[in-house]
Formats: sequence, C-alpha cells, structure tokens
Amino acid sequence: MPLGKFGKITLSWAAITISSLSLFVVSKNYVNARRVENMKARERMRRSNEGEYPDSYRK
Repeated sequence: MPLGKFGKITLSWAAITISSLSLFVVSKNYVNARRVENMKARERMRRSNEGEYPDSYRK
C-alpha cells in the first residue's frame, strides 16, 4: 500500500516524537542516577565528620 505525502509526514513525525521521548526518559534517568550518587557521597562525608574531636584539630 503506497503512502501519500501526508502519510509519510505523519510517519516521520511519529518517529521523531517517539525517539525524542525515549531520549528524554533515558537522559532523565541518567541525571537522577547521578544525583542519587552525589547525595550518597555527601551523606558519607557528613557521617565521617560526626563525633568528638580533640581540640588540636580545631582552629
């Protein structure tokens, strides 16, 4: 079944829309993963600074 001019345009727009939405989801998941990794690192740094220290460490 041959497609007309508008059929080809519709298929092109559908392909562009689907690919752009999927790329958006992939990039969003990547950004969220990096943010969680950074938050865990900050939490580890916060926990390592807790506790009592001798006065010689304070300035």
